[in-house]
Amino acid sequence: MKNKFLIIPGTNTLEKVTNSYFLFPLKDFSIGYEKTFTLEEIPKESYIYINRLLDHEDIIKLIPLLPTIKEKVKGVVFEDLGILEILKENKINVETIIYPSHAACSFYTVNSYLEEVDTVILSNDITKEEIEEILKKSTKPVGILVYGHLPYMYSRRTLLKNYAQNYGLTHKKIRVVKELVSKQEFLIFEDEKGTIFYDPCVFLDRYFLNNEKISYSIVDLNFIKVESINKFIEDFEKQAVLENTTEGFLHRKTIYRLPPKGEKND
Repeated sequence: MKNKFLIIPGTNTLEKVTNSYFLFPLKDFSIGYEKTFTLEEIPKESYIYINRLLDHEDIIKLIPLLPTIKEKVKGVVFEDLGILEILKENKINVETIIYPSHAACSFYTVNSYLEEVDTVILSNDITKEEIEEILKKSTKPVGILVYGHLPYMYSRRTLLKNYAQNYGLTHKKIRVVKELVSKQEFLIFEDEKGTIFYDPCVFLDRYFLNNEKISYSIVDLNFIKVESINKFIEDFEKQAVLENTTEGFLHRKTIYRLPPKGEKND
């Protein structure tokens, strides 16, 4: 089976990639991306990404864009379920893909989503075995992130600006910060919409390439510069060695509940 990629281009030059589509973070409706795009900037038959949770004011701003979305966009990837309702109410017939950052972690949840949307992008907090179980039991093919910085936390507050002010530093939109207790480093990006914490290493998952139960493999090139996106995808599929990568939670279970004092998690 040929892999079908959704590629978030970052700041890289756009070029056609066989059997793949670009996924464009939509300006004013996405957060955590160095480069966002207006509907006028994207080519027809592209996908748009809306990863912000929208308030009433945001929805009012989105409504006038719906005719252009209907005309130009092949599919919408979103986190806020309100987006699905807006598309349905206005009869916008596009492919619907939900990408809940930390919610699509079991086949029960995934199949519930699949009753309402075309496909689901699995959350990045689950193990290889948990992904395999979902693929086995899901009612439709689902998508996964295969390359990109893992997002850990999102805040509407300007945390980097506050951090710089507290420590007398020059404010930067992008900064790597080390947490003092765990010694964990975070790649932090901030814009006027808020702040997102990422893993400074790049998540890499090739286990599920060429799997018929995978609808889309997401390659997120945010903060990542490549000479050619087309060449990068070719090398990626050929198992080329990539630097500064991590397997994230593929072989490490997320801790959902801290143990009582004096005890350890299994």
